[in-house]
Amino acid sequence: MFEYGATNSYLETEVLTATPQKLQMLLIGGAIRFGQQALHLKNDGQDEAAWEALLRCRGVITEILINLKPNVAPVASQVAGIYLFLFRELSDIQISNQYDKINALLPVLEEERETWRQVCEVMPEAPEGPREEVKEITAANSQHLTGGLDISDAAPSGAHWGSSAATHSAGQYQSEHGSGFSLDA
Repeated sequence: MFEYGATNSYLETEVLTATPQKLQMLLIGGAIRFGQQALHLKNDGQDEAAWEALLRCRGVITEILINLKPNVAPVASQVAGIYLFLFRELSDIQISNQYDKINALLPVLEEERETWRQVCEVMPEAPEGPREEVKEITAANSQHLTGGLDISDAAPSGAHWGSSAATHSAGQYQSEHGSGFSLDA
């Protein structure tokens, strides 16, 4: 029991302190591990456990797909195509119950893991992302954002808008109404 707890504690620490690129590599490693488990369990006649492992493998791929941002980098839409292919194939395996098809997917996942391992070597620290500058909205300049509606009673004095949704909304308002006030730096 101690070994199990120590392993989980180590993994938890590794995940909590990992850079985004290392987390991606760990996720892909998990998908590989679950795919291999599904294949071995199915071969051992443990159909229900194999099904669960396959679901977990597909869940990891789904998580990767959800977090891809194709509008940020052109290569992201190409990468999304790889993960969409994997998702479809895993779904087909579930429907057709042909677990031997996992053998064709594992090399794709291993290639992806190797790519991310190399990224981790070249870039061991987390990349610095774009910063959102937060600007203060006061009652004096809130008239520009609300089209004349006084919101000073709705928010505490000196309230800050820091969310990207608020920044986007203010930026959209500016482009639609020609206001000289902008939250974007």
